[in-house]
Amino acid sequence: MIRRIRLQRLAPQDRKAWQKQYYEHQKQWQRRRLLALKAIWDGQNLSEVCCEQKVRWQTLVYWLDSYLHGGFDKLLKKASVHRKQLLSEQRQRIVRYMMLHKTPADYGIDSYQWTADRMRTVIEQKWQIKISSARLYQLFDHWDLSLQKAHRDYGPTDAHEQAQFITDLKKTALLSEDSALIALDEFALQSLPYTHYAWAKKNTKPRIPSDERHRQKLNGFLTVDVQRGTTRVDFNGQSTTEEAVRVVVLTVLVYLQKGFSQLTFLLDNARTHGKRMETRAHELLNEIAQHVLLPAFSLSFWHTPSYSPQLNPAEYLIHEIRRKGLYNVPCTLSVQEKAVRIQNQLARGSPMADLQMRRLLDFIACSKVKRF
Repeated sequence: MIRRIRLQRLAPQDRKAWQKQYYEHQKQWQRRRLLALKAIWDGQNLSEVCCEQKVRWQTLVYWLDSYLHGGFDKLLKKASVHRKQLLSEQRQRIVRYMMLHKTPADYGIDSYQWTADRMRTVIEQKWQIKISSARLYQLFDHWDLSLQKAHRDYGPTDAHEQAQFITDLKKTALLSEDSALIALDEFALQSLPYTHYAWAKKNTKPRIPSDERHRQKLNGFLTVDVQRGTTRVDFNGQSTTEEAVRVVVLTVLVYLQKGFSQLTFLLDNARTHGKRMETRAHELLNEIAQHVLLPAFSLSFWHTPSYSPQLNPAEYLIHEIRRKGLYNVPCTLSVQEKAVRIQNQLARGSPMADLQMRRLLDFIACSKVKRF
């Protein structure tokens, strides 16, 4: 039985299904196949359909045979294309290893984060093979890799303590003119930056090696006037209690010269910010008062709840300082050069004006308390 007669016998039972398939499949190549099948049902011969749809005889025969042997599913199935692999299996394994265990800086590229364009550059240098970025992203997906953010796991927080802290923070807007709330926090500058994102197997927590032994480190102490937005930064090679005491005492002396008499430091719960630091700061100020006449003042310390860095305004200022001073800079910058960039940036003005600081406090005060 010839092919056209077999197709016409199927027409009565499949015309309704054909209409449904035509509405569901709107791509041109799919509708061409459906229209060719309908033309055969309507009585046209294969030559007329070839001319109407502008296809070869062999192509039309392939479409019709697909429908006869597999129905609409086989007719509308897209034929797989076998592409020539530019990267052999061995080279693909090498590229995957480079993605997971190497950085672009290892191959002379001024970056620590892989992208398809940077990998394409390395492949061209290594094997003289030109491959598109789109194809590389297909390979990354085939290898089940994705770019993931490394998260820090904090311990359980006290929801009631957080709520009370937020309530007290709202009251700081009513401080007198001779009072100051100063947020203090520490941050680190490193010769090799921390990579917060890494390529890893999908839905896993990437483990990013710190390589601490080969990093030159410089610690920064940032103080922020929560009401006025003024900032001050000091750098030291180590983060110790004595350095924290030095920063607190110098900040107190600066504020006493400006006429402030009630000073409160807002700190996190780091070991260098504990009772020993508070006691030592008071002792050092008493020693200074024995040699220099200091005005009457009160000094107190206020700690954020445990595991709640989002409640410290200084954390947000540190992020702004990094964003404006250290993003998109050469990765070969030394820690001293990075410190100079930050000092020059703060010398031009605070990252946040007083209005922005008030909005930041409103944002922190409206933050949701994390409950467990």
